[in-house]
Amino acid sequence: MSALQRLLPSTEQHRTTSQTKKNTLLLTLLQTLTPPRSFVRRVVPVTQALINLLREIHRRLQNLFLFLTMSKPTSEPELQSFAPEPPPPFDPTQPSVPISYPIKTLEDLESLSYLKSFHYPFNIASVALQSGSSSSSSLPNRRRLLVCHDMQGGYVDDKWVQGGTNPEAYAIWHWHLIDVFVYFSHSLVTLPPPCWTNTAHRHGVKVLGTFITEWDEGRVISNKLLSTKESARMYAECLRDLAVALGFDGWLINMEVKLDSGQIPNLKEFVNHLNQSMHSSVPGSLVIWYDSVTIHGDLQWQDQLNEMNKPFFDICDGIFVNYTWKEDYPRHSAAVAGDRKFDVYMGIDVFGRNTYGGGQWNTNVALNVLKKDDVSAAIFAPGWVYETNQPPDFQTAQNRWWALVEKSWGILRNYPKVLPFYTNFDQGHGYHFSIDGAEKSGDPWNNISCQGFQPLLDFADKPTPDTIQTLVDFKEASYSGGGNITFKGTLEDNAFPTRRLFHGELPLGNLPIHFTYSVSYLLCVLKLPRSLYEA
Repeated sequence: MSALQRLLPSTEQHRTTSQTKKNTLLLTLLQTLTPPRSFVRRVVPVTQALINLLREIHRRLQNLFLFLTMSKPTSEPELQSFAPEPPPPFDPTQPSVPISYPIKTLEDLESLSYLKSFHYPFNIASVALQSGSSSSSSLPNRRRLLVCHDMQGGYVDDKWVQGGTNPEAYAIWHWHLIDVFVYFSHSLVTLPPPCWTNTAHRHGVKVLGTFITEWDEGRVISNKLLSTKESARMYAECLRDLAVALGFDGWLINMEVKLDSGQIPNLKEFVNHLNQSMHSSVPGSLVIWYDSVTIHGDLQWQDQLNEMNKPFFDICDGIFVNYTWKEDYPRHSAAVAGDRKFDVYMGIDVFGRNTYGGGQWNTNVALNVLKKDDVSAAIFAPGWVYETNQPPDFQTAQNRWWALVEKSWGILRNYPKVLPFYTNFDQGHGYHFSIDGAEKSGDPWNNISCQGFQPLLDFADKPTPDTIQTLVDFKEASYSGGGNITFKGTLEDNAFPTRRLFHGELPLGNLPIHFTYSVSYLLCVLKLPRSLYEA
């Protein structure tokens, strides 16, 4: 053994079972790098300086050896002891922060366990569909616009029934352009969060949930659903009971699975019984069929109304046609529908996946074709503007995109229709919250249920220095809630600009009319038509 090796202290006290092999290899390395004194003296004529250098190298390797030995954890279980425990599985029967969530199994649908959950009472819509308009019963006899909301699997910021903390959360506020709102996800039964039902109802818009079967799992579910005529009727009644209990207006039915031809009679029974039972329980409710499985059981999207899907159309309130249609398909569909052509909703995918016109900023291209052929439209996933972060910001991009829809399709509904009428212009999110002019909270928040009546604003795409922009601002101070109506621009002396905020349909007769409003930082002059003074 060399003199340098004899200088090494015992390292057994530092070793652990898991490191024995590593330490042995390191010790072998030290032995290799440490020449015996006899070898140095007899074979290699070196100077004392070289010997000192070798000793210094050995010292440093020794320190490294000790450091590596003592810094390693002693055992693998100690590493695992610091790992956080996984959260317990979601138990809807236990008290927690109230949320909205879908039903994922046929067993849960059959048992109606949702109505026994802790969260159920919080998910009941608190705003009834506005009366005083045609939407309280049947839809108007004209072209209509259905909007199908599909975003990130559903139940994002909107799942927090009592509100969340994201001031930039997605919302829709162009309700004057919409007739029907569908909340969509890929779960078996998609129940609309009450925030959407509340604000849509406030503006006279109907709200539908979604029933969908797809992929192999969907085929298994469909086999059980359609096993007998009685089972088909029973599950239809379960869907009806959910809509009645939660306060929304019907269902989109999407059977995206291949079926046996022998199952089609029970499928028709399911759709027909759901349609009839919904109408009996909720006057003015809707059941819409999605263009998917055919009358022969094949999963073949037709992209139009024809003899392959018309038997389903005939037993419900309308059809949502798949979005890969060709230019002449709307005209053919209108001919097949006859006097029900407005019940044909031709799909448009805003993401542009093989959709006519390409969707996105060209969604109006498809709308123009549908307008020409006088059928209805179904816009799928308008949240594209939000999900893809369209510039320059969501508020501007959202207003610009819906302005294209309005220019093509026109305004579909006017409000207010009933009195009293009140709005604070809140969009359902913001950075503060005020009551009677006093800020009560400076925390960011979102809750679409708080959305007030939204104004019918003209969008200024490229404002000039002379343009007076009208917009809803949710960052500056508010009198009530988290938003305010803002007029932005420069007025010349004695100038009085006019802006449309609402287009009401109010039969006043001899009743007086009173306006109450608050104004910040400017002088407001309210001018009313002479006819109102004389009413």
